[in-house]
Amino acid sequence: MISNKPASRLVAMLLVALSVLVGDARSAPQEELKIGVLFPLSGDAASYGARGKNGIELAAAELNAEGGVRGRKLRIIYEDSRAEPRAGVAAMTKLVSVDRVPVVIGDIVSAVTLAVAPIAEKRKVVLLSPTASAPAISDAGDYIFRIWPSDLAEGKEIATFAAKTGFKRISILFMQNDYGIGIKDIFTRVFTAADGKVLQVLGYKPDESDFRPYLNRIGETRPDAIYLVGYYKDSALVLKQARELGLNAKFLGTTAIEDPKLIEIAGESAEGLIYPLATGYDAQSSDTLVQSFRTKYIARYKVEPDWVPAQTYDALMLVAHAIRKGGVTGPNIQKILAGLKGYQGITGEITFDAKGDVVKPVTIKIVRAGKFEKLK
Repeated sequence: MISNKPASRLVAMLLVALSVLVGDARSAPQEELKIGVLFPLSGDAASYGARGKNGIELAAAELNAEGGVRGRKLRIIYEDSRAEPRAGVAAMTKLVSVDRVPVVIGDIVSAVTLAVAPIAEKRKVVLLSPTASAPAISDAGDYIFRIWPSDLAEGKEIATFAAKTGFKRISILFMQNDYGIGIKDIFTRVFTAADGKVLQVLGYKPDESDFRPYLNRIGETRPDAIYLVGYYKDSALVLKQARELGLNAKFLGTTAIEDPKLIEIAGESAEGLIYPLATGYDAQSSDTLVQSFRTKYIARYKVEPDWVPAQTYDALMLVAHAIRKGGVTGPNIQKILAGLKGYQGITGEITFDAKGDVVKPVTIKIVRAGKFEKLK
């Protein structure tokens, strides 16, 4: 009889080797899950980017402490858009072509979001903006989403407020970019429909810092109020220079001005500025999600969170939710977001319509004693 012991030993050795390999595969950590973030981390809008990054970092730390998403730790890859479309396109191209991320959170500003949307759409990479508001984003593509309302909501609300408050004659000073143009058009349409009169519409370039020529022209018409459409830095300079010129007209502003640096730059010149806040985030809410976020944010950064980190925190948490429900590819994430209804975030309930837009309430606020407060 021929012995089969050598064969038995070989089988046994193969089984042992296979068990070792399987054991190693089970114990080996899975590849990190890369998430792209495109924010203005330098330049005039850097304050938005820094605060937005804080919200992302807080959310990522929480998710990774829980083991990540689908067993994979998150690795956030940041790129700086500088709030400039050209820089944003270069950064977005790098994220989708080199880093091969399935989703990008960004941009914070509308002009960059619109510039990079065609890249996301072509590559089937989800682009989720936490704060971009230009109306044109609604038609940017199936892979483009935002958790901030369109300017249609903000512009309509502040124009309606102006008309109801009794302002009859208003001049408009706006930044010449997608954000400024879109929102001043909406304001003009709603305000004139309510029998208001727009005396002047003057546009300035994003890199301008001397607004005295515009303010002198506006002052000659003696408007009831001036609607200032811009970001925090340029708006602060306008307010400061207006007071220096003795122009005491009432100022109406945009959501984008709510930034501590507005007060830092404009000082008392910002007093009385009225503006809309188009987010569902309310720091005074008794909601447990909101208060948990505030507590964790203050413990980590030693400062009260405002709407920017609240929006970006929700953005990353929403991406994690979509990955858990659908999978890690762009099409998987897109499918979940496209059908999303009633997701509860710290900025309120998130439901996307057919164009990837979200609907949220608009609150009218005022700068009073150096603070941003609800207008009662």
